[in-house]
Amino acid sequence: MTARRLLFVLGLVVGLPAEGSAQTARAYLSQNDVALNRQFVLNVELSGTQQLDGDPELPDLSAFAAYLGSGTSTSMQIVNGRTSMTLTVQYRYQATAEGTFEIAPVVVHAGGQDLRTEPLTIRISDAPAPATRSGAPGANGGVAPEDLFVTATTSKPRVYVNEPVIVEYRIFTRVDVDGYNVTRQPGTAGFWVEELADPQARVEQVVRNGLQYASTVVRRLALFPTSAGTKTLEPLTLETRVRVQRRPRSLFGDPFGDIFGGNLFVGSSSVEIEVVPLPEAGRPDTFNGLVGQFEISASIDRTRADTNDALTYRLEVSGTGNIRTLSELELGFPSDFEVYPPDVSERVEPTADGVLGSKTFEYVLVPRAPGQVTIPAVELTYFDIGANAYTVAASDPITLTVAGDPVATPTGLAGRRRTGIDLQRQDIRFIQIARPSFRPVGDTFVGGVRFWAMVLVPILAVGGALAVRRHQDRLTGDVAYARGRRASRLAKQRLARAAALGSPDRHREFHAEVGRALQGFLGDKLNVAEAGLIRDEIRTRLVSRGVAHAVVDVYLACLEDCDRQRFAPTEPDAAAMQDTLTRAGQAMSDLDQAVS
Repeated sequence: MTARRLLFVLGLVVGLPAEGSAQTARAYLSQNDVALNRQFVLNVELSGTQQLDGDPELPDLSAFAAYLGSGTSTSMQIVNGRTSMTLTVQYRYQATAEGTFEIAPVVVHAGGQDLRTEPLTIRISDAPAPATRSGAPGANGGVAPEDLFVTATTSKPRVYVNEPVIVEYRIFTRVDVDGYNVTRQPGTAGFWVEELADPQARVEQVVRNGLQYASTVVRRLALFPTSAGTKTLEPLTLETRVRVQRRPRSLFGDPFGDIFGGNLFVGSSSVEIEVVPLPEAGRPDTFNGLVGQFEISASIDRTRADTNDALTYRLEVSGTGNIRTLSELELGFPSDFEVYPPDVSERVEPTADGVLGSKTFEYVLVPRAPGQVTIPAVELTYFDIGANAYTVAASDPITLTVAGDPVATPTGLAGRRRTGIDLQRQDIRFIQIARPSFRPVGDTFVGGVRFWAMVLVPILAVGGALAVRRHQDRLTGDVAYARGRRASRLAKQRLARAAALGSPDRHREFHAEVGRALQGFLGDKLNVAEAGLIRDEIRTRLVSRGVAHAVVDVYLACLEDCDRQRFAPTEPDAAAMQDTLTRAGQAMSDLDQAVS
C-alpha cells in the first residue's frame, strides 16, 4: 500500500463512527507444534484502538527460542456504518530447544490501560511440524523441515584452551532458493574468532540420509577458546527466498500448479564444544599459553659494525595457531648494547584448514664497546597439538664483530632497554639561520598582494552576502530544499541523543532513537512524511533516484536491525550498541552522497 493510499484509509477510519471504546488484547501462535530450528510467530492482537501507548512487554523466550524480528499489520471492518480496527504485532522466533513450554502473558499498553493476554503453550520437537495453510502468518509455504535446513559442524568436539576448532555452517536444500542473508550471527563469547577464507560460491550435490540436496558453505570460522569449560555456540539464522510449486486447488485451475515465493527463516542447531585445560605435567615456567606448531628465527642486517652504529635485529615467529596473542619474548642482549623498543608487525592468513601466520619483532641495537659479542638464542615454549606435549623452539645464536673505540654510556642505561631516542645537548641554543625579510628597492604598495586583497575582499563579501540571502529565501519558499539541507543536522542531533542512551539497560530506548534518526533522515531527503514510509516504497524511491542497491540494502538492514533489537528479550553489550551507532551514521553518510 502506498503512503497516499494509507493516509486515505486512515482518514476514512477517523471519519467513521467507532464501534465502541472497549479494548481487548489476545495472543496466539502461528502454530502450536513447531519443528526444532524452525520459525514460529507470536501474534499480539489489539482490538478497539488504533495505536499503542508503548511497546508490548514480551515474556522471556530465550530458554527455547531465538528472536528474529517483528512487524505490524492492521485490519478494518465496516458493518452497518460502524468501524472496528484491529492492530496486530507479529514477533518472529526460531525454536532452539525441544520440549513443551508455556509462554507467559503479554502486557499491552493502550488507551491508558494495561491489558494482559492469556498464557500460551508451545511444543517443540525434532519431528516435522504439521503443515499449515500457505500464506498464514508464520506458515512454511509448503516447505518441509527436511527440504531446507542449516547445519553447524565442528572439526573437533573436544579441544584444549587456545587450540583452534573449525566451525562450518552449511545450507542444504531440495527446493529452489533464490538467495539468502544472515539475520542472526552465532554468539561467540569465550572465543577468539578468526574468519576463515570466504567459501567459494560453489553449490555441491550431496546425498544425506538417502536424499539428494544442493548444498553450499555459508560461513566458516576458526575459534580459539580462551578458558576451560563447556562452550555453547548459539544458532546461525538465515532468511531465505524460496520458490515452491503448489498443486492446483481445483480441477479447473492450472494443471501444473502455481509458483509460490516467500521468505523463510531457517537456522542451525546450537553447538557445544568441550574445552579442557592444558596439562599441568611438564609445563615449563616460560610457557605463555601459545598452542599450535611454531618456528622461530633470528637475523641481523650485518655482522660487522663500528661502535655507535645502529643495527637491526629481526626476530620472526611463524606457524599455525593464534599468533596474534604472542607477546614480546625475553631476549638476552649483551650488557654493552643499547636496545630500543621493537617495531611489531604480524601477518595472518586464514585458510580453509586453519590459521597460518607470522609475527615479527624488529629491534634497533647500538653497540657501545668494541669486541666480538654473541646474541644468544631465543626460545619459544608452546604446546604442540600433534605431539600432545610442551615443545621448545629456538633460534640460532648470532655473533657480531664490533670495531672502534669504546663510547661512554649514560649512567644507568648500559645493557637496559631505551624507551626512545634521547635528545642530547639541549642546553645549546643554535643561531637562527633563516633568511630575513627584505623589500626590493622601488617596490610600491599599488599592484601588490595586499593591494588586491583590500580591493577584492569587499567585493567577495558582497557576493557572499547575496548568496546567503538567496539561500535563506530558498529555505523559506522551497520545503523540499529546506528539509534536504537540515536532514544531516537533525540526524546528527538524534544520533547524539541515542549515544547518550548507550547503557545496555536502556538498549530499547537507544535502538528506538537510532531508528527515528534513520527514518527521519530518509523522510527529509525524500521530502515525504516519515509516518508514511513503507520499506518497499523506500527501495523503489531510492533506486529511481539512482541510489545503488548496495547502499539501499545497508540502510534498510540498519532499520530492520533497530526494529529487531527494540523487542529482543536479551540486552546487548555496549560494544554491539556502539557498532549499531557507527553503522547507522555510515549508512546515512552513504545515502547523503548517493541522493542528488
